[in-house]
Amino acid sequence: MWRARVVVFLLAATSVAYAKVAVLPHDVHPGYEVTQFQGDARSLSNFRLLETGFSKYFTVLGNGLVMTTSDLTPLVDRPVNLVVLEELVNGTKTHDLHLYVINRRNMLTFSHDRLGEGGVSENSPAGTWIDGFPILRARGSFPVHYKILPDDTGERPFALRENESSETGFNLTLNSQKQGVRVVTAKPLDREVRELYTVVIHASDGNFISTSKISGVVHVLDRNDNSPIFERELYIFEIRPTNLDTLHKGNEVSPGWKRFSVVGKVTAKDADGDKIAYKLVTPSSLMIVVPQTGELILVGEPEINAEQDSECELVVEAHDIRTPSRNTEKPAKVIVRFLTSEPDDQQEVHRIQKRRVTRAVRPTKKVDFTEADGNIEGKIAFYLEKENEKETYKIRDENKWVTVGANGSVMVKQKWDYEELGPEKTIDFWVTITNTDTDNQRVIINMKDVNDEPPYFINRPLPMQTVVQLNAPPNTHVFTLQARDPDTDHNIHYFIVRDRTGGRFEVDERSGVVRTRGTDLFQLDMEYVLYVKAEDQNGRIDERRFQSTPEERLSIVGGKRAPQFYMTAYEAEIPENQKKDSDIISVKAKSFADREIRYTLKAQGQGAAGTFNIGPTSGIVKLAKELDFEDLRQPHIYSLIVTATEDSGGFSTSVELTIRVSDVNDNAPKFELPDYQAHNVDEDVSLGTNILRVKATDADSGVNAEIEYLVSDDHFSVDSNGIIVNNKQLDADNNNAYYEFIVTAKDKGEPSKTGTATVRIYTKNKNDEEPKFSQQVYTPNVDENAGPNTLVTTVVASDKDGDNVRFRFVGGNTTSGQFVIEEITGVIRLHGKEISLDRDKYELNVTALDDGACCPNGDTTIHTSTAVVVVFITDVNDNKPVFKDCGMYYPKVEEGAPNGSTVIKVQATDEDKGVNGQVKYSIVQQPNQKGTKFTVDEETGQVLTNKVFDREGDDGKFVSVTVKATDQGEPSLEGVCSFTVEITDVNDNPPLFDRQRYVENVKQDASIGTNILRVSASDEDADNNGAITYTLSSPNNDQGLEYFEIQPESGWIVLKKPLDRETYKLEAMAQDKGFPPLSRTVEVQIDVVDRANNPPVWDHVVYGPIYIKENMAVGAKVVSVKARGYICTCEGIPGDFRRRTWALERWFLLTSATFYASNTLPAKAMISGLTFMLAF
Repeated sequence: MWRARVVVFLLAATSVAYAKVAVLPHDVHPGYEVTQFQGDARSLSNFRLLETGFSKYFTVLGNGLVMTTSDLTPLVDRPVNLVVLEELVNGTKTHDLHLYVINRRNMLTFSHDRLGEGGVSENSPAGTWIDGFPILRARGSFPVHYKILPDDTGERPFALRENESSETGFNLTLNSQKQGVRVVTAKPLDREVRELYTVVIHASDGNFISTSKISGVVHVLDRNDNSPIFERELYIFEIRPTNLDTLHKGNEVSPGWKRFSVVGKVTAKDADGDKIAYKLVTPSSLMIVVPQTGELILVGEPEINAEQDSECELVVEAHDIRTPSRNTEKPAKVIVRFLTSEPDDQQEVHRIQKRRVTRAVRPTKKVDFTEADGNIEGKIAFYLEKENEKETYKIRDENKWVTVGANGSVMVKQKWDYEELGPEKTIDFWVTITNTDTDNQRVIINMKDVNDEPPYFINRPLPMQTVVQLNAPPNTHVFTLQARDPDTDHNIHYFIVRDRTGGRFEVDERSGVVRTRGTDLFQLDMEYVLYVKAEDQNGRIDERRFQSTPEERLSIVGGKRAPQFYMTAYEAEIPENQKKDSDIISVKAKSFADREIRYTLKAQGQGAAGTFNIGPTSGIVKLAKELDFEDLRQPHIYSLIVTATEDSGGFSTSVELTIRVSDVNDNAPKFELPDYQAHNVDEDVSLGTNILRVKATDADSGVNAEIEYLVSDDHFSVDSNGIIVNNKQLDADNNNAYYEFIVTAKDKGEPSKTGTATVRIYTKNKNDEEPKFSQQVYTPNVDENAGPNTLVTTVVASDKDGDNVRFRFVGGNTTSGQFVIEEITGVIRLHGKEISLDRDKYELNVTALDDGACCPNGDTTIHTSTAVVVVFITDVNDNKPVFKDCGMYYPKVEEGAPNGSTVIKVQATDEDKGVNGQVKYSIVQQPNQKGTKFTVDEETGQVLTNKVFDREGDDGKFVSVTVKATDQGEPSLEGVCSFTVEITDVNDNPPLFDRQRYVENVKQDASIGTNILRVSASDEDADNNGAITYTLSSPNNDQGLEYFEIQPESGWIVLKKPLDRETYKLEAMAQDKGFPPLSRTVEVQIDVVDRANNPPVWDHVVYGPIYIKENMAVGAKVVSVKARGYICTCEGIPGDFRRRTWALERWFLLTSATFYASNTLPAKAMISGLTFMLAF
């Protein structure tokens, strides 16, 4: 109950605004400092305690320090509410202080005072134990909640692991003192990032009342996990001969080099901090590298002349001096240039730009500050140094004390407090620096203390007392005041604040020694009182005040005084199983006469005598005989008087000692019976029915005798009185008509003890269960062409009561449509008549009925349940795909249409269902056809061209295509559709004349209207694209069109006007009627001949027959023909005729399977029965 009261009290206390809360152990000594109230810094404050009934136990000094003044045992487990009044210059202010005093035995403590120092190797996997750290166990009230706190950067690099179950986490809850925790790593650690961690573990009891904290230091042990890295990948050094001036004065001398001189130096760094050695990978007769320093030394002389520059290339490798050793992953390349040429007088001015070196970790920055430098939150303490202005900064992990701005400013996050820092007294954090690359830098702020803590007296016992000899001369040492100050730079001075002795004493300001003043004798037994304090004169509060202790009373008695015990009363608590002769408590007193003190012990009350004894000189109280808390003859509280007496008849004084004996949980609960039974319990009793009662007793007392009951079967529960009730509906069918489980009696001691008994509850069966189908939905498949009496499925149901089960369709019948069910077996079949399964599925509702045969009068109540049978009709692939519109397909595609043009979309249907009705399309390859001219989308049936068609070429006007549709049944069926695709014409062919040039002779006296010559052209296109019209033109504008015209449709050239010259040159054009129209032209020459002219005469009347081979190449020689003619020309004298003969040889050439003459003068020849026109 005390835990519950504490929790309620603390919750109520924390709900009060600005109230302080503290938990105290019951045995703190008087003068224990509870808390400190801080006064208003702007004005002088004085504090005092208002009366709330607790002024006997607490006091408040003027500076706000709350202290105990008496033993707190009477306040154990009681809430204490104090009200402190702060007196200001212009008013007052009240402060609430809520305290709770608990027995120290119930306070949480650790098995060790501190974790100490441990170590773990870097890169160890998560879960590695910290070597050197103990297994940590807690003492106090369980369960105990452990928590490992984040470090000062906010990270949790360590975790806790329970030593038995190996459960690991940042927060663990342990239920027994036998369990302990170990500190393990939560992640691999890198010593190069951080080598020292402070681990803090916080523990609290189950109610979060009593807490404890323990800390330790973890050293990250180095492993050789980093290879050396060169600062640069390429080093270039230049060296010139020592006699460079002589070389260029015409003297025939060789360059001189300074051997064993240092040419340059290569440098590598090892993040592990190891020493590094260097070596040449490429041996050289000119250079060596010093292993320890990386210096390159010239040991040979290069063989070069005065006007020749040369260079040598070296490769240097570095390795750390460690076992095993690590080499550089990438060696450095070194180029040494030997320069003998004369340097240029006008040297180029080099602008040296600072180069940013990319590295993973920059050098650690260390700065020194005092805690006063961080007294204002948000204050900029300093700036980190930038390598260039583009760099931005960010703190890598959260830190309690500082934050970092993007510009590199380090700002105070929380007011710095030297006393709260760890043992290193540093603020240690990492920053991430971002530019083109990302660097990291460690920053360490070394903190110096600022004097901000007041001193305090360490004199004991309190109040301070001493004696003075009656005839003590001046400057006699009487007492020494002793004070301490947490600050490192304290300067403590001691003062008498109030003197109630008339100036008989003084205190040495620096040593605190109290001495006598004056020569007057001191009076016997007279008390001289001084009020003293200690000031830290390095801890100035304002111009007039220093930090100081509260005033303390120093009592000085003349002559002699009785010894003083260190406490006004003593208390101790021991368990009943405390071992005989073991130490219980030390009761010590101080002798002011410096005499040896003898201690005696006197018991008060019955049964106390002989139980304890005390060491006569040591003051240690021990147990003289064994205790038993359950023994009624032995008291639980012993009141003792301890007397301290000085030797040789000196003074004596006494103090009360109270020893409480606490019960130890050494008796387990015991049940009255080992086996409890209940018979004939109806299985349908209502929930919460009392079934039976068990009872256990415990010989211990207090919480150790308080018993709670537990049961192992969740059908039942048990209350604190041992009454067992049912939590769930009982079922005689599932448990062989009875339930058997264990009931446990558990006391509330620590650790608890238990006793067990067996419980059996026998139940009576009733017909209260309905039949249960093996499944709620049955999904059989039946072929669509199944015949009569085909088995469909079997439904199965059972009854937990053991009843027989009958089956019917809903409605009570054993038939439903084309289906029948067997009442006993649950078999469902098709009926014996003609079957017509024309639907995709049939749903049948089946009922199961019990008969009540399990129990007497069971048949008075019939239970039923239903299930659904969904009969899926499986399609049989007995229909092939059909193109219903195949006869309607007359697609057209334009010649020249691009590949992939749409032709038509075909569709086939399949009357089957499912995959049997799913159709895919394909093109059927035509016989002797290379490739396919069309493609089809297998899913949509879209037919596309697979080439560019040419109507006038091999493709022709019509192309046949066959599309096949295949269903996905097994085996698959297919259907085909064949149709013709018309290739529509495009005007892509111009007219072609049958001759390359037309030449015709016409007599001079030809009459008007005579058909002179017919030009003829053809066009391979169709319709208007191939229809030709002719026109005539005169290319030389020689008025030839005045004499001739052409008929547009026939191509005949007709004479319009009598002829009057020898030759007419015209141009005929043939043009089709396509859009756009295409045309060709041909030259026409008409020669006018005189009537007296004689026609040419062939050498032979008939040529041939001439035979040629098929497929003869175009342009091959066919035949040679000759003709002779007589032409009269006038040369000056009319009638003067001259005979001229031409022997013209012309060749027939094979052109496109048609014979043409190679000249066009008119003539006739017969070759193989064919007449050809020749032209000369």
